[in-house]
Amino acid sequence: MKPNLRYLVTAALFFCISLPVSGQTPPQTLPEPGKTAVIVIDMWNFHWCMTAAQRVAAMVPRMNAVFNEARKKGMLIIWNPSDVVTAYAGTPQYETAAAMHVLHPVKMGEWKRPQINVRFSAKVGPCLCGPGINCGGNWGWDAMNPDLKVDENDLFSASTGEIFSILKNKGIENVIYAGVHTNMCVFGKPGALSHLYPHGFNCYLARDLNDAFTNYDPARNYTPDDGTAEINKNLQDAGIGVINLGELLGVNDETTGMVRFAPWGKTDRPYFFDKAAAISLTKPFCGSGEIRYTTDGSEPKSDSALYEKPLKLEATTQIKAAVFADGKVSGKSDAYFVKLPPVPCKPDVYLDTMDYKVNEYLQGKNRTPCMWHPVKNQSYGDSGTDGKPLRIRGKNYEHGLGFRAPSGIFYDLTPEYKRFVGLAGIDEKLVGRNNGRAVAMHSSVIFSIYIDGQLAGESPVMRMSQEPWRFDIPIPPDSKRLSISCRNAGTVSTYDNGNLVDAGFVK
Repeated sequence: MKPNLRYLVTAALFFCISLPVSGQTPPQTLPEPGKTAVIVIDMWNFHWCMTAAQRVAAMVPRMNAVFNEARKKGMLIIWNPSDVVTAYAGTPQYETAAAMHVLHPVKMGEWKRPQINVRFSAKVGPCLCGPGINCGGNWGWDAMNPDLKVDENDLFSASTGEIFSILKNKGIENVIYAGVHTNMCVFGKPGALSHLYPHGFNCYLARDLNDAFTNYDPARNYTPDDGTAEINKNLQDAGIGVINLGELLGVNDETTGMVRFAPWGKTDRPYFFDKAAAISLTKPFCGSGEIRYTTDGSEPKSDSALYEKPLKLEATTQIKAAVFADGKVSGKSDAYFVKLPPVPCKPDVYLDTMDYKVNEYLQGKNRTPCMWHPVKNQSYGDSGTDGKPLRIRGKNYEHGLGFRAPSGIFYDLTPEYKRFVGLAGIDEKLVGRNNGRAVAMHSSVIFSIYIDGQLAGESPVMRMSQEPWRFDIPIPPDSKRLSISCRNAGTVSTYDNGNLVDAGFVK
């Protein structure tokens, strides 16, 4: 089952739990700090949906500021990164929690209060990017967001029994939940809201530090922020106290918020679109003021364009935005959107029917090459060939070359070749291994095409499961040489395997 379908199924399972729940009134002051813990769910460093991943990153500055104040008050911070918790094995925060005296939770039916009766009303989309090109699924995360600040007195845990034991051993009565995704993981993962509430803990949701997995619908001006607010309201209606933890701790919005984009691509993971894209900007927890933005790469100023409604993009664009109020600037953020070229025709002469050439030095006997030669009609494996098909975004291709970056080859041109065409992307064999868990995030390459030493075409950074980049390059008369490079996109990984498929020359 693909990850997006898993999300839909998971959401359906959590839509309605049938037992009644008694209501809680959101506190106007902080619960007693010494008896309060904050549990942070799944703030991963990567997500198969690029908008989801960027929204996680956008929460980090506020989390760092709020948790710093919470620790000063005497609150315990428990990080629950579920899938990747063992990445922190060997740290004092993990080992301290693991060595805690185990107190088993009461059995099913012996809870102190019934389960939560909640129906999540927000529609769950295939990804948070909206109606354009959906993100392809993979489980590439292998840790929490690296910008999160973990204190020496925090704890790591990801099981209901262990977290229950920590809370009981430390005399914790109040639990404040933060993290992603509210209607799924924050609600239903081990140690999450639906598991601890029946055990008698006073459970609250930090509305300023959570994000739901819902949908983006620019046609009705519905953003993921609206979806999160709707999910928070569902939980509040079911009796869960929903609080602004930062506000209660006196954290300044203007220093911790970021303008958010939907969809949200970055230069190292661009959002691709075909003809046009509708981009929405929101400013939760950025203070009062107006969103101003630029589309030329410059920093926004107080007289830059005012954001009033979703922006329609019809060309590759970098947007930079910030919130301006009373001479103050806050919420600086940016996004990158790339328009795909038209789909090219199939070549008359496929590259896999021709012999490529490489640098003469790399052909020398007993050389250990620094660049790997591509293989024909299959993906690149550890030993060069692995017999697996060329696969990009769920589709197998019969013709093409499998690369491992960095790699460079060239072909001699003849007058009959008029255009070079092809599709380029990341090979997806990693997704076949436990859906790319902990490795798919590392794959990234850039393809470049040169004619007689002049750059003729280049892909953006290509990432796992993206729509393949489309090359259709005219070949000037009397051209002698066409070079193809597949290089690392800022990082170096043994998983940087790129495919160039349906590629060749049009006569």
